[in-house]
Amino acid sequence: MADALAGFIGDHTGHGASVRAVQRIPGGFSYETWRVEGDWEIAGKRGPGQLILRKAPRGGVLEPYDVTREFRVLQALEHTPVPAPRAYWCEPSGDLLGTPFYLMEFVEGDVPLPWSGETGAAEREAVQGQFTDTLAALHSVDWEALGLAFLGLPANRADPAALELDRCEEVLRRIALRPYPLLHEVIHYLRARRPRCPQLALVHDDYRMGNFVWRDGRIAAFLDWERAFIGDPMADIAFTRLGLGGWCSITGDMTSRYEARSGIPVDEERVAYYILLEQLKATLVGLTGLKAFAEGRTSDLRLVQIGRGAHQGILALATQVGLTA
Repeated sequence: MADALAGFIGDHTGHGASVRAVQRIPGGFSYETWRVEGDWEIAGKRGPGQLILRKAPRGGVLEPYDVTREFRVLQALEHTPVPAPRAYWCEPSGDLLGTPFYLMEFVEGDVPLPWSGETGAAEREAVQGQFTDTLAALHSVDWEALGLAFLGLPANRADPAALELDRCEEVLRRIALRPYPLLHEVIHYLRARRPRCPQLALVHDDYRMGNFVWRDGRIAAFLDWERAFIGDPMADIAFTRLGLGGWCSITGDMTSRYEARSGIPVDEERVAYYILLEQLKATLVGLTGLKAFAEGRTSDLRLVQIGRGAHQGILALATQVGLTA
């Protein structure tokens, strides 16, 4: 693996490269993440350094995998106010390492734990402010000028939820291990109540603590852009309220701060709608991982656990839309 990567880096830089260590970074359910240490020349600077390898697994929660999608998003964000790692080179065929991958900048810093009780009040306030400001910056970028329409656009720009529900139905058809009539009913419920959206934005769709690097009192980089799409910015606001990010969610004073920084009003009715839609998507992610495990394409037992949680999530969704007592 080290020799293959050294040749790959050398081919793309036009200079000799060496890789002395490749180490898997634990955690995460979507892509495999590896730290690559070696010596190479990038942007005219040569010396020892580190890179991050993002590699598609053979089976996982975000099938089908397309590494070029996240790679292109990161490249588009490079010269924007949104802190994101710089993406260098992509190998989409899978011929070199068995599955497709790309290499990106290694960003030094800490990844705050969502439920850590060690963070003091002053630091929490700083993290929450940066968390809010970064989301406002993300939703303010000119995604069309950045060439991000390749992510897919709704037929009616005022109705982005329709496209998201189409995607949900496609996933459900592809991954169902057995019929899930309740999920079809939830999708029907959401289709009948789609809110109008006055302004599309680039949506991260996994916006939470645990997905950014914190350094010197600032967010140095936001990570994990594989789920990004063009849609209603209220979807990201909703995602922060799902309880996945500990004490970082866009509520209360953070809502007012987001509105002031972005110029986008927070519509609580749309947020409530997207909370339900994001819960549906999370359930489908769990079922996707469960199917990959059931078919023997992965041996990651964590996918069994999140798959079990997804089955429990089906009943919770059905209850919320009035399908069960």
